[in-house]
Amino acid sequence: MSIICAQETGLTAEEYTACVGQSALGPTRPLSNAERVQAYLDNSNIVVTARDSNGTLVGLFRGMTDWGWVCYCADLAVIESYQGKGIGALLMNKATEILGPGVTIALLSLPGAEGFYQKIGLTQTGAAFYRDRTHRT
Repeated sequence: MSIICAQETGLTAEEYTACVGQSALGPTRPLSNAERVQAYLDNSNIVVTARDSNGTLVGLFRGMTDWGWVCYCADLAVIESYQGKGIGALLMNKATEILGPGVTIALLSLPGAEGFYQKIGLTQTGAAFYRDRTHRT
């Protein structure tokens, strides 16, 4: 299996939805609202993709960063049939490489995924807080 990870611009809502919809993140994202999905893709300033040898999107890292201190990882998703092959770790490593050694990656894990993040070397903290959005679609 050959997987290529690279930073991309111009990812479409259609490709994103096809990938994320086949991952654990799918139910937590507004995939039926293509306009909203495209808006958050267009306003993310780092997108790293994992594509198979056919060019099919099988995973992605989407984040927002200031390029000097921190990057918030909003999505780290791998299609379920490709999970367990190291693609999530490849995506995180490629994002880390692109961001450089001075930038921390922060994220909120879905319940149950904490073990994956620990396995790939992220440090867990119990001090995360968030304000929920007011609209859900």
